[in-house]
Amino acid sequence: PDVIDGKTFTSTVVDLNPWVEYEFRVVASNKIGGGEPSLPSEKVRTEEAVPEIPPSEVSGGGGSRSELVITWDPVPEELQNGEGFGYVVAFRPSGTTTWIQTVVTSPDTPKYVFRNESILPFSPYEVKVGVYNNKGEGPFSAVTTVFSAEEEPSTAPSGVSATSLSSSAIEVSWTAIPWKMSNGRLLGYEVSLL
Repeated sequence: PDVIDGKTFTSTVVDLNPWVEYEFRVVASNKIGGGEPSLPSEKVRTEEAVPEIPPSEVSGGGGSRSELVITWDPVPEELQNGEGFGYVVAFRPSGTTTWIQTVVTSPDTPKYVFRNESILPFSPYEVKVGVYNNKGEGPFSAVTTVFSAEEEPSTAPSGVSATSLSSSAIEVSWTAIPWKMSNGRLLGYEVSLL
């Protein structure tokens, strides 16, 4: 607060964060300047409130077969606004309308792994992560797209043919694997001699 007149012995400090411990000192001043600060007050914690800040950097990907890995930067303790803080992880296959939700109860946890045999390799999912505490649910992060785990390609290239170019060179050509059959980001092909 601004400087308080010398006949006032209380002050209200505003715009503090919920569920944070604060301690205070008071300094007396006159027209010459400020004196020594008082000893600190006892620590006082503000009341709890619903969380207002969702986690940042929501992303994911990678993992093992039949997994969807979702990651985020945990919310710092001073922004959790109360006890019982955790995350609500929501995801759905892209193009669908129903969210699948789960709760992560540890405030320090930076990821969730959903395992299910029905997950197709390298499939896009819409993902968002929300927050909650004992006072209620807070906001969700913005929706982002995360791909499920990649797997090895499920089919071989087709239409393989070879043409002699000279006494020491042969050109080999093939038809590319369709994107859906590559089960991930296709990095390249390996040509081997028989």
